[in-house]
Parts: sequence; C-alpha cells; structure tokens
Amino acid sequence: MFEDILGQDSVKKKLNRAIESKKITNAYIFSGPEGVGKKMMAEDFASNLIGIDANNSPDYILIDAKKGENSIKIDQIRKLNTSMSLKPYSDYKIYIINNAEKMTTQAQNALLKTLEEPSSYGIIILISKNEESLLQTIRSRCTEVKFSPLNRNDIKKILINEGVDEDTASISSIFSRGSAAIALDISANQNLSDLRKKVESFIEYMIIEKNKFEITRISEYMKEYSNDVQRVTELLKIYIRDAILYREGVASELLINIDRIKIIRKLALSVSVAQLGKIMSILEETDKKLAANCNFNTTIQTMALNIYEVVK
Repeated sequence: MFEDILGQDSVKKKLNRAIESKKITNAYIFSGPEGVGKKMMAEDFASNLIGIDANNSPDYILIDAKKGENSIKIDQIRKLNTSMSLKPYSDYKIYIINNAEKMTTQAQNALLKTLEEPSSYGIIILISKNEESLLQTIRSRCTEVKFSPLNRNDIKKILINEGVDEDTASISSIFSRGSAAIALDISANQNLSDLRKKVESFIEYMIIEKNKFEITRISEYMKEYSNDVQRVTELLKIYIRDAILYREGVASELLINIDRIKIIRKLALSVSVAQLGKIMSILEETDKKLAANCNFNTTIQTMALNIYEVVK
C-alpha cells in the first residue's frame, strides 16, 4: 500500500499497521509542511479502507474552503454532521478536511460535537500545515500523524515525473525546503535568479548595512511579491540557515547557496549566531501571520522593524 507515494516511510508503516490490525480511530490529524504528500496519503488511506478508489466512492467526502473563500465555514461542517448520520455503502464513511487550519472557530466548535460523539463508521481526517491553529479540544480527540519534509532525491524524482528537466529539478529541489509543492512552483518560475538578487538586496540593507530608512520602505519593495511573499521569506530563511552553518564551521559544500558564498560569508560575519537565530524566528512568525491572512503591509513592516531591533 502507498507504493506510489515517495518518502514518508514512518507514516506508511503507521497507517499500514492500523489497517492490518483493524485498529482505525475515528479522527486523525495529518500534520506537516505543505507539499509533502499529506493529501495523497489521506486519499490512499481512504481508498484502502473503502475498498475502491476513494474518488469514485460516495463514502468519500472532501471538504475545503469554497472557491473565492479564505476559510472553511460552519455551514460546511454542519453538512458534514448531517451527512455523517447517513450510513455508508461500504464499511466506512471518510471525510477529509483539507487545509483544516482554515476552519473558523465556529466551524471547529461544530466539528467538535461530532468528534465527541463519533459514529462507528465515520472517519474524519484533518489535513493541516499548522495544526497549532486548531482548537486543543479538537487536537486531543484526534490521532496525530506527523509528516516530515521530503528529501531532495525524492523531490527531484517527483519533478522529473512531472516533466521537469533534470537540471531544473536539481536546483528546485535545493530550494524546496522539503516541499514538492514549493519545488514545482520554483521549477515553473523563470525569475528565480531575479528573486534571489532581490532577497540578497534585502539582506544587504536590512541586516548587513542595518539601514533603518530602507527598512521602513520594505513593504513598497515587496509589493510585486504580495501574492507570493512567502517564497521571499522562504528564501530569506535559507540564506539565514546557511549563514548559521557557516558561522558554526560547517563544510561549505553543505550550504544550499553554495554559489552565493560571498554574501553568505558577509552575512555570517555581520551578526552573531544568536542574532541569526532570532531573525529566523521572526521570519517563521511572519510566515504564520501571512498564512493567517494578516494585513500584508503591516506584517512585512513589523517583520522588518523586528529584524532591525535585533541587528542594530
């Protein structure tokens, strides 16, 4: 089972054991970074339990935010609750809530009622890249299945299978941070070189030069990436990661940006490891705010000013 999914061996073993022993719980959280196979694994798991391809079964229901909406609303969960009362055609009725972190608080509370009184045949799988945004009362009633970032070789294979040439697949896998989705996005972007130059300019005036005037204008510079700003923060984190490794004396061939060693060295020597760690935390917090659809200008400005406070 799960032969067509690359990586996630520990997850496969856990789910296979559950299927073979028939110890299936009523609710799961598939948690982990975006683009590491959570949805594919959930669909395969559902297919194994139902006995046919889940996408062809009336006992498989996929729930996500409606087109044009940023959240999963309470009415969608109420429909799930109503549907759950109808017995399945197979042994199980399986509901996958994709991007479960997008559920409103009201939707989560509505789901909680179903989790508190589960049916004998209903299985709910929550797929989330940010499970901490789910209510603790929901998380405590689910079996958590943690997904890890994919290794570069697996990502490269996925890209090649999608028709990406080998050289592009290799470069994209380096910047993917273990996510096939990010790697595919990068491979389709003809402006990766320009984006790296932009990120390096941010590093120059935000961290190395500590230029407060330029920092106050960062949201203006970032406007062209307002629909994809998390790629910028991802690249920033990769540069910070390389600078930390450089400061710690790690072999240069282990750096992701090995072809940008000059600016990595400059960055590493301009601030301490502790400061680099704090900057990494700021970038992680920025990603969470952007994922939660917080105001773009405010979030980016706060990020820049917080970084300035660390390095000044």
